[in-house]
Amino acid sequence: MRRHRGPAPEDRLFDDPRRVERLRRAVEDLSWLLRRGYSPKAAAELVGNRYQLSARERLALSHASWDRSDRGGEVPAEDLKGRRLCIDGFNLLITLETALGGGILIRGIDGRIRDLANVHGSYSLRAETEEAITLALKSMRDLGVKESLWYFDRPVSNSGRLAALVRTIAENLGVEARAEAIDRVDATLKACDGIVVTADAAILDSGVEWFDLSGWIIRTRIPEARIVELGSR
Repeated sequence: MRRHRGPAPEDRLFDDPRRVERLRRAVEDLSWLLRRGYSPKAAAELVGNRYQLSARERLALSHASWDRSDRGGEVPAEDLKGRRLCIDGFNLLITLETALGGGILIRGIDGRIRDLANVHGSYSLRAETEEAITLALKSMRDLGVKESLWYFDRPVSNSGRLAALVRTIAENLGVEARAEAIDRVDATLKACDGIVVTADAAILDSGVEWFDLSGWIIRTRIPEARIVELGSR
């Protein structure tokens, strides 16, 4: 039986209002430093040490900090009709799996919702995987998207299996979607002839057109998702 992508044991810290408020202050401090050109790694270590943050809190800190809302390129939902979406596959699905599984999501300074799964090199399908894929494909159909191109990092385990699952579900739903496991997903997304779906700041800052699909789905389809507010626009 597949495991749920629910909260990690250490996520109990997000139930403590004092720790969450301390983390919000840390996000404000780190964002202030980053906007002034400080090294992200050095600044994050400095702020994490100042507030005595745990490893889990430091992960949330790095995901929630720095207001990139002035980067431009965001496409409104009503402009997706007839367009192609280029999707950072693991990025989108893990966030949706977390939302469906009752795991912790955070909303940062830039207003984006991100997960804390911290997957590096290893991915296992979860109880929510097929539901997350189906929800994403149906949502894009409802938004009038012409087709979606899903890219999964080839070096990550189960990437090929996941791409095949996306193709199968898309075929069953009768929607236009391609999915493949490739090398250098970031470079492919930056060069994609379409609207990019990712929460990766480096890709968003590269000048691409982008749409916050995971945020749209969570707001409109998964109202019960557990979102910890760590910043505001």
